[in-house]
Amino acid sequence: MHELALSQSIVELVLERAAAERLRTVTRGVVEVGAAAGVDPEALRFCFEAVTEETAASGAKLVIMKMPRRVRCRTCRHEFEPAAALAPCPACGGSGGELVQGRQLRVTSFDG
Repeated sequence: MHELALSQSIVELVLERAAAERLRTVTRGVVEVGAAAGVDPEALRFCFEAVTEETAASGAKLVIMKMPRRVRCRTCRHEFEPAAALAPCPACGGSGGELVQGRQLRVTSFDG
C-alpha cells in the first residue's frame, strides 16, 4: 500500500513547514489528488490518521481535493476532461492526447 509512504511524506513535509513557521500543532492539511495519480483517497486518509498519531498533527483532518483528468488533443490542441481513458477529442474527434492535469499529489496548505 503506497498510500502509507505517501502519507508519511505528507506529514513530514507539513510538520517541517509548521516547525519553520513556529506552529506547535497542525489541525488540518489540504492535498490535491489527481484522478490519474493512482492514489486511493480513502486509503490515504486512513494512513494519514495513523501516521499523525503522537505527532504535532495528531487529530488533524486531511482534506482531499480530487482533481479531474485533463487532456490536450494532439491534433487540434483543445483541452478537455475525457469521460473515459481513451475518449476522442470532442472538438475534432482526434484520438490521442497529452495528459496535462490529473497525476498530481500536492500539499496545497495546512492550518495550525
